[in-house]
Amino acid sequence: AIDLHRVALALPSPGYSYQSLSLNNLAISLQARFNQRGVPSDLDEAIDLHHAALAFHPPGHSNRSSSLNNLAVALKDRFNHRGFLSDLDEAIDLHRAALALRPP
Repeated sequence: AIDLHRVALALPSPGYSYQSLSLNNLAISLQARFNQRGVPSDLDEAIDLHHAALAFHPPGHSNRSSSLNNLAVALKDRFNHRGFLSDLDEAIDLHRAALALRPP
């Protein structure tokens, strides 16, 4: 699946929504592989891809909350694996930002 997501990401896309979806799908697949195999570079790449996907969801975008949450989960995973407090702090901030965008 990861190879197919990379191919989809490399294809010219008719719009930004496809690009952000491809970034997100590849990131989630890499996170899953990290959770199975524990290869740190998979998680690092997933975080980079989630950051890139977030750039397609500026403030006011309907998918921003989900994108913030996806990045936060990946950072929390990296904190759990490596113990970097900065990852945990950023994950908490991102979760708070995502929650603030949800309806009451």
